[in-house]
Amino acid sequence: MIHPPTHLYPQAAQAFRHFFQELREAYLERETLFTQIELALLCREHVLVVGPPGTAKSAIASSVLGRILDEKTGQPSLFAKQIAESTVQTDLIGPVDFKVLTETGRTEYITEDGMLGATHAFLDEVFDGRDMLLRSILNVLHERELKHGRRVTSGRTECAIMTSNRYLSEVLARSPELLLAFADRLSFISFVPKSFARRPSRAAMLHRFAHGIRPDLRASLTLQQLDVLQEAVERVTVSSHLLEAIEMLADELERALTAQVSKLPDYVPTKYFSQRSVVKALWALKAAVVRDQLYRRPDRLLEATVEDLDALRWFFLLGGPPAEEAEALLKVAVDPRERAQLEIVRIEQKAFDAALTKVRAELGTGVEREAAALSAAEDLKTVEALARNFQPGIVTTAAQRLRIKLVPGPRHPDNRVALLGAARGLLAVVEQRLARGPIEGTEPRAGVAVFSALVESVDLCSQVPELRQRLPAVSDAVARFVVQALELMALNAESLAFDESVVLEALVGLADNLSEELGRVGELLALLAEGSSAVVVRLRAAEAEARRRAVAALRQRATSSFPGTRGRRDPLDALAADSRRLTQLETALCKLDAAQRGFKQELLQPLGFAYAKDVLSTTPFERIDQFSRTVQSVAENLRREGLAPEPVFTECREILEERLREYVRGIGREVASPPPAPHAAVSGEAYNFYRGDFSAHVRDGELAALLGLDGQLAFARPASAASFLSDNIRDAVARVELSFVQTRIKYLRSWLTQLLTALPALQNAQNRASADQIFDRLVKSRFPLLALKEGELVRIKGVLGILSAIPGELGDSARKLESVLRGIDDDFTRFSKQLLELRASL
Repeated sequence: MIHPPTHLYPQAAQAFRHFFQELREAYLERETLFTQIELALLCREHVLVVGPPGTAKSAIASSVLGRILDEKTGQPSLFAKQIAESTVQTDLIGPVDFKVLTETGRTEYITEDGMLGATHAFLDEVFDGRDMLLRSILNVLHERELKHGRRVTSGRTECAIMTSNRYLSEVLARSPELLLAFADRLSFISFVPKSFARRPSRAAMLHRFAHGIRPDLRASLTLQQLDVLQEAVERVTVSSHLLEAIEMLADELERALTAQVSKLPDYVPTKYFSQRSVVKALWALKAAVVRDQLYRRPDRLLEATVEDLDALRWFFLLGGPPAEEAEALLKVAVDPRERAQLEIVRIEQKAFDAALTKVRAELGTGVEREAAALSAAEDLKTVEALARNFQPGIVTTAAQRLRIKLVPGPRHPDNRVALLGAARGLLAVVEQRLARGPIEGTEPRAGVAVFSALVESVDLCSQVPELRQRLPAVSDAVARFVVQALELMALNAESLAFDESVVLEALVGLADNLSEELGRVGELLALLAEGSSAVVVRLRAAEAEARRRAVAALRQRATSSFPGTRGRRDPLDALAADSRRLTQLETALCKLDAAQRGFKQELLQPLGFAYAKDVLSTTPFERIDQFSRTVQSVAENLRREGLAPEPVFTECREILEERLREYVRGIGREVASPPPAPHAAVSGEAYNFYRGDFSAHVRDGELAALLGLDGQLAFARPASAASFLSDNIRDAVARVELSFVQTRIKYLRSWLTQLLTALPALQNAQNRASADQIFDRLVKSRFPLLALKEGELVRIKGVLGILSAIPGELGDSARKLESVLRGIDDDFTRFSKQLLELRASL
C-alpha cells in the first residue's frame, strides 16, 4: 500500500523546490551538481565535488548545508572543516575525553564536537589530507558511527559534501586505492568544469560582478522539512521487476565501462560496482521518485517505474555537464586534465545511455530469462527419477537447490508455480521413503545420507510458505522413522558383542559414523521442534537412550578386544602405539558422550604400569641422579601418551626402593683410605690419588640426589605422607654418605698433617728465597688448589650440613665430622696466612 503524504508534505515540498531553484539561479550551469546534492539529501548519502579552483564548489556547499536550519535552534546543524596535511583524526571526530582517559586509561572521543555530532558535514579540500586519515573518515561517514575500544558511538550525520580542487586523474596517480575507497562509499561524485558551456552564462556572471550584484539567497529549508521528504523516500515502493532492472543496469554498465578501460589505459570508472553500490542505487532510485514528484509530477504515486531508471545516471556516473555541453567544452578545453575529465563524463554518459536502452529492451523478456535461469524442468526430471530410484544424496541436493530458488523466490510469480510443483513432488518422494522404514536394501539402518536428506526436506517444507501446510504430516512421518532408526542404531552397536572379528580400529569408524548420524538427528529434531514440541520431547528421550546404549556397547567391545602388549618387545613402542589407537577411540566416544573422557586412561593404565615396571627395574645406573633422569623420562613418556603418572609410580614405589637398596648395598663397602706417604703429600701424588681412584669409589653427594629424586616424585606422594620414598631408604643412603665423607675427611686430615710436617718451619725462613721455597713446595702439593680454587672443603661442608639436619645418631656423627673439617680448614688457613705474611715482609 502506498501511504499518502502527511499534511506537512506540501509545505516541505514547496520549501525544497524554492530553496534549490534559488540556488540554480545564483550558480549558473550547475544543474547536475544540484541534482546530485538534492538526491543525496533525500536519501541521506554523501557527495564528492571535484574541479579546478574558482568554480564555486565551496560556495555551493556552504550555501546548501549552511542554510538548512534546525527549527528548534534557528541554526544549521553543520560541521565544517578545511582539510590539510596536518589535519588529524581528532580534528574531525572530536577531541579525546581526557576525563575518561585519566580515570580509566581508555581512549574515548567527545563525538558531539566532531562531524558525528552534526546532521550535515562540509569537508573542504578533502584530498589534501593524508590517506590513512581519509580512509578512517570515509568509514566513519559510511557507518555513521565511531568504534573506539569496546564502545561504539552512533552519530547524527546524514549528508556530507566533500570538495577538492584536484582532478580525479591526480587522485588516481597519487593513490588508486584511495579513489576506489571513495567510489565505493560515496553515492554521488560530481565534476565542475573550469568554463561555462553557454556563452550567456559567462556574460551573466560578468554582469553581476561588474554591478556588485551578490547572490541574494532568502529561501529557507529546515531539517524538519527535510525529514518529511526523507520519510517519503522510505515509503517509495520498488517492484521486483524494477529490482531486477537495477541489477541488470549495474551489470551491463559495469561491463561497458570495463570495456572502456582496455581502450583508454588512463581511465578508471567513477563507480566501484559492489553489492554495497547496488543497495545504494536502490535508495538513489527512491530519492529520484520523490524528486520527480517534487518538480515534475506532483500527482504521481510513490512507486518506482521504468522511466525512473534514467535518474540513476546521477548515481552511477561522474556528474558533469550534459552531453551537448560536454562536447562544447571539449572543443575549447586546453588543460589536458580538464579534457580527460570531460572525456570521462562523455564516455560514461554514452555507456549509460546504451546500457539503459538494452535493459529496457530486455525487461520485457524477464519471465523467460528467469525461467531459463531457474531450470524448473530439470528439477521436475530429478524428482521423477527419485520416485523410481530413491537416492538420498540427490534428494539433499535437490532440496537445497529448490529452497534457494523458492526463498525468497522468483521475481515473476509464473516461474514460482513450476518450482512449487517440483518441491511438492520431492516431498511426496520423501514421504514414500519414510513409509518404508529405516531398513532398505542391504543397509542395516538409515545412514548419514538419509538423515541429511530428511533435514534438507523438512527445512524446505518449513521455509517455503506454500509448503508449510504439509509440515505436520511430514513431521509425523519423520518422527516415526526416527524412532525406528534410533532403535536400529542401538541394536547395531550392541551386536558387536557377538562379532569377534571387530578390532579396535573398526570401532573408531563405527563410533564416528554413529556420532555423525546422531548429529544429523539432532539437526532434524531442532527443525521438528518448530512445529511440534511434544513430539520432539519424546524423540529427544529416544535419541538420548540410543546414544547411551551405543556408547555402552562400544565401550564393552573395546575393553574385550583391546590386545595389550603381548608379543611386543619394546614396552614404550607398545604404549605409544596403543595410546594412539585409544586416543582415536576416546575422541570418537566423546563425540557421542562427553563423559567418556578418561576411557583411554582406563584401558592404557595396565600398559603404562608394565612399561614403567620394565624400565625402572632394568635400566642400570651408577649414580642416583642417573636414576632420577630415568624416572623423569618415564614420567614424561607417560604424560605424552595421555596417562597420569601418579597411580603408575604409586604402584612402582616398591620397585624404586628395591633398586635404591641394591645400589646402596653395592656402594656401601668400605673404601680403603691409606694415609699418604710424606713424599706423596708434598709432590702432588696425594692430590692425584684423591681426585682419581679415591673419588671414583667414594661417591658422596648421593643423599642430595636422593632428596632431589624424592622431590621429583612429589606428584605421586600420598597427601598424608611427608615424602614419597620411605625413611629407611633415606637413612641407608645417609649412612653410606656419612661413611664416604668420613673417609674423605680422614684422608684430608692425614694429608695436611703429613704436608705441614714435611715443610720447613716458618720461623727458620730467614730470607725471601727460603720463604719462596716453602711457598713453591706448598703449591706443588696442590692442597691449596683443592681447598681454595676447587672448594673441596666447602663442598664437604655442604654435604655435612645436609647430614647434620638428620635427627639422631646420624646427625650427631655429622656434626662431629664438621668439627674435624673445621680443624683442617683452620690449620691450612693459619699456615697459609703466616706464609703469605712472611713472604710479604721479606
